[in-house]
Amino acid sequence: MHSRLLMVCWRRKLFFVGAALLFLLVLWFWGFLYTTHITENGGKIVSLRELMLGHTHGRHESLLHRLGFYETAANTGTAASRAGAPTYVGGTSQDSNGGVKFVKPTLTNKLSSAAPRASDWDTIMQSEHDTKLGRGRADEASKVLRHISDEMRMAAERQSHYEHELKRMGVPVIAGVGPGGKPGPPAQRLVHFDLKGAPPKVSYMRRLLPILKTLGATGILLEYEDMFPYGGSLAPLAARNAYNRDELLQILKTAFALGLNVIPLVQTFGHLEYALKLNEFAHLREVDDSPQALCPSYNASMAFLEELLGQVIEYHTPADNENLLHREDIERLTPKLTHIHIGCDEVYRLAECSRCRHRLKDQLFLDHVYNVASLVRRRWPKLGVIIWDDMFRHISLDTLQASGIGPLVEPMIWVYTEDIYKFVQSATWEKYASVFGTAWAASAFKGAHGEGLLMPPVRRHLENTLRWLAVMQGEGNRFAHGLQGLALTGWQRYDHFAVLCELLPTALPSLAVCLSTAAKGYFDVSARTNPILSSLTCPEPNGEHHAWLELHKDSLMVTFSRCMFPGSMIYRFMLRLTTLVAEANEYIEDTKQRRGWLTDYNIRHNFSSAARVDELLGENYRLLNSVSNLARNAASTLAEAYDHWTYGEFIEQRIFPILEELKRLERAGDGLRKRRVWPQRPLPYLKPFEVLGIDEKT
Repeated sequence: MHSRLLMVCWRRKLFFVGAALLFLLVLWFWGFLYTTHITENGGKIVSLRELMLGHTHGRHESLLHRLGFYETAANTGTAASRAGAPTYVGGTSQDSNGGVKFVKPTLTNKLSSAAPRASDWDTIMQSEHDTKLGRGRADEASKVLRHISDEMRMAAERQSHYEHELKRMGVPVIAGVGPGGKPGPPAQRLVHFDLKGAPPKVSYMRRLLPILKTLGATGILLEYEDMFPYGGSLAPLAARNAYNRDELLQILKTAFALGLNVIPLVQTFGHLEYALKLNEFAHLREVDDSPQALCPSYNASMAFLEELLGQVIEYHTPADNENLLHREDIERLTPKLTHIHIGCDEVYRLAECSRCRHRLKDQLFLDHVYNVASLVRRRWPKLGVIIWDDMFRHISLDTLQASGIGPLVEPMIWVYTEDIYKFVQSATWEKYASVFGTAWAASAFKGAHGEGLLMPPVRRHLENTLRWLAVMQGEGNRFAHGLQGLALTGWQRYDHFAVLCELLPTALPSLAVCLSTAAKGYFDVSARTNPILSSLTCPEPNGEHHAWLELHKDSLMVTFSRCMFPGSMIYRFMLRLTTLVAEANEYIEDTKQRRGWLTDYNIRHNFSSAARVDELLGENYRLLNSVSNLARNAASTLAEAYDHWTYGEFIEQRIFPILEELKRLERAGDGLRKRRVWPQRPLPYLKPFEVLGIDEKT
């Protein structure tokens, strides 16, 4: 009995314990649901209660609020909410303490709970629209950035390919000069003809000018010197082979018909040797022993210059000279005489005569330039005046500004080497821009790297042109009216007394390479779009294994020997002559300096080995025969472009010396081989004092 009672009590205890555990479990589960945390928006922890009531601290909104069933007092803005009265939204009310009470739905509540208010939906939809719009704008900006990135990538690839082709062709790579370069090619591209040496025939000039037009020339700069048909008191200035007025008329009419502007160049200070060498004008010299420059302080000098300029300018002015063109041609053709170039470079003899030596050199030079430019502006007010710049480079800014020449002249800044800033520094550019409203630049396609060259170094001339294009891009903006253009100079002599340097037909490929580059503003690596090959009537390049131009491998430009441009026979002749001259000079130097049997000593004492002399003369016979054949063909070949005065001078200067030296060695060798008996040693020696004419005792 007692044991049964204990069993019943134990069962009831277990029941109550189980019930208590179940109650605790239910209570724990309800607490878990009530306090469950939800991670939202970047990881911020929000409780379910907070999510339902909207207590999300700014960034998080309650679900009821988003659906329009709940609105905080702050949003209603009513007086009741501000006073602490409950606010009803849908089927709920909120007291001032932020609690939530569920109330019995009314019709209004039902309608409200059925759908959010229009203003709420507008807000939601506007928010969605703004989000989409922002995303659209972001997508559009992303597309623009991708497009810019693609353009930059493709431009970099094109530039990389372009520079690779330049290196493959041996063309210098210059920063900023390429197909996309700014601001583009120079507006004016002038080709300079130096007529003081080897003046071309009129027929050759007329064949050449259309090619220059095709290559991009806009005008020609004619430096006449003694080739102009002067008349009156200046008649002695004209050379015996000077152009007559009809011949010059043909050149000018051809240029005008092609739309090429013609600018005459007349030296008015230095480089007047062609005039001052003559007895009639010797009294105008600065110093008696040199005809290099005239005296600027002598009144007769200005009278001479006025007559000199007058004859040249009047002949080139169509409106004043009906002989230049017919009246209908004058009306039809647009090119007119726009400028005159007055030279004034390299005035070496200055302020040395009795009239000038008391004055400062710089002031003397500037005063003369001012007087000459004022003369031109007074008589021909529409003409611009161009002047070489080298005499300005060392003059101070204040002196230049005080001289008054700024509005009167346009300096043509010339540098023919690769490093332009070595000769015209940035400070000089700044000085020029402060004085002159505009300026010109001048490169060279021949006659700049050696007085005795037969073939121009094309790569050096091309690099000079490319460097100038880069400098013009960088310095042009300094001037109020920018830089007018680039003149490609082709010097035929270094001065009036020097020998001839590279002939014009020989330098035509160099001119084509430089001029086409100046016309495009960069070197075009494509054989199809670069006008060089077509203008010079060259065959199309074969295959792509070799570049159509290889400046680093083909220094003599043998590539152009296959072309058929005007003077191409002269070009091939010069290639052969260059090779023969190099071989002959090497042989002569080797025989006389490095070998031991045909030196001047052997010849003077008639003392050598006949067998050794025979061995040395074998090469001499071959060279002598080749040079003699070339000399016989020189006249007929050069006659395509030059008169007999010119090709006679060229043969005497370039072929005759080699021929004479080879013949002298041949005669000496024949004398040495004939000897059969030789004297005992020592041989009598030539005393140095006797050679110098000095008494050995003194």
